[in-house]
Amino acid sequence: MNEDRTALPPVFSEKNFYLEEFYGKSLVFALVPPAGDRTAELRSLHRTLRELRRNQTRCLVTASPAAMTHLTRRLGRIAPTGGPLRFNPAAGIRSRPYPPDSAISAIWEALRSNPIVLIEVEAREPTSLVSFAHRLAGRLRVFKLLLLDRAGGLVDNSGNRHSFVQIGRVACLLRSIRSAHRRLLVRAARHAIDAGVASVSLVAPDQVYEELFSFSGTGTIFTEGGYGNARPISIDDFEEVEALIIRAQNEGFLLSRNRQEIARLLPSCFGYRIGDEHLAGVASLLTEPYRRDRAGEITALYTLTRFQGGGVAAELINELIHEARRRRLHYLFACTTEERAASLFEHMGFYRVEPGDVPPAKWRGYDRKRIALLNIFRCDLGDRHTQDADSK
Repeated sequence: MNEDRTALPPVFSEKNFYLEEFYGKSLVFALVPPAGDRTAELRSLHRTLRELRRNQTRCLVTASPAAMTHLTRRLGRIAPTGGPLRFNPAAGIRSRPYPPDSAISAIWEALRSNPIVLIEVEAREPTSLVSFAHRLAGRLRVFKLLLLDRAGGLVDNSGNRHSFVQIGRVACLLRSIRSAHRRLLVRAARHAIDAGVASVSLVAPDQVYEELFSFSGTGTIFTEGGYGNARPISIDDFEEVEALIIRAQNEGFLLSRNRQEIARLLPSCFGYRIGDEHLAGVASLLTEPYRRDRAGEITALYTLTRFQGGGVAAELINELIHEARRRRLHYLFACTTEERAASLFEHMGFYRVEPGDVPPAKWRGYDRKRIALLNIFRCDLGDRHTQDADSK
């Protein structure tokens, strides 16, 4: 919904948001063979582990013997001094529980000494290591399992990345994947989620830093449920929402506002959160300037790149419509120059109107030249006379 491309300087670090999310949590990283047998491709993982170590995040890294040699060399001083723990999945993987209690105790003892624990898995092919990794992640019920595969996240037949996959859709997804290796990874993600892991990321090893610490991501996230739900944000979310709005402005998606103008939007913002992940999208229902008209404006609608096309914006708009009805508003309106947003509003039942069909307060101090560029949409919210009678 862009009307001005003047950028504000960023006031936040995406990395900091995710570090806060990972603080005190446990993550399992699995280098899926042949990933990791080249030292050069481990640079991103090294950088990631260094950040997480400072953040007091527990990191378990599983790798084949060939990859472990390169990984230990790449990690250098942050590698545990006692060397890796060693497991042979051929011995006991069919027993329950697996890994056994003694192995979990050994891992915990190792974590007491260093938040990074390396686990060498006797496996020359991917199947055994992937099976071990998802069983380990499920046994520990870690916050996230990261499957580091050279092919990275999943893509469809047109080459578009699947940024997010609900586990309930895996059966359908598997039918479209021809590679046995990729089906192995998708099944591992499903098994891990079923065992209690909060989320699984499938990502290339040289992109893991961007996957964990950026809003756009680089791989595919698997979670158990749907996206979640849209709801009003709390004051504890204000900083994150402000960050998303400024990001959207700098990308040219939203009207440029200064800090004070953004602050006036925050109390009326709704956010869409995906499970334990950060916000996937935001939108504001602005009503105070239009109180006399009993109208509301949908503004600052933005969805993170990796979740665009996944229904987040539609869910936010639906929630704002419900909220508008609860407030007994006569109508909602929205202004945009973005074609994608215009198509979405039409799909959601809004219709195109002229500037005179929305509150005059909208145009006070507004550049007349910009008004001519806008697509203006309106959604009426039922019988006005009935609502007026109900409000008396």
